[in-house]
Amino acid sequence: MDEIRRTIMNEFADETCCDMFIMVLKQKWPEFDGDLKGRCTVEIVKDTNDPRCMSASLTFEHLDDFILISDWAEETIIPFRDSLSPKTQTYNGVVEAKFQLE
Repeated sequence: MDEIRRTIMNEFADETCCDMFIMVLKQKWPEFDGDLKGRCTVEIVKDTNDPRCMSASLTFEHLDDFILISDWAEETIIPFRDSLSPKTQTYNGVVEAKFQLE
């Protein structure tokens, strides 16, 4: 099966809210204790042009892991994010191509 990717982009009211949310993500993700079938990669990126913006990209090898982590995030991360009221866009898809250049 192809890798599954979820990308979540958030635009907060100010840089302080963005930094606070990134801090919570750095704290909460290591606490995840689910039984994954494969690997899940989480990348947190702060926009260098607009410090109010950040994104999180999650890549999964198995659909079951995508569902498990989505459920965990709904309970653990999303309520805090929503309390900060960012503009949010979420994209879900299957990785069609990947290149690593050196």
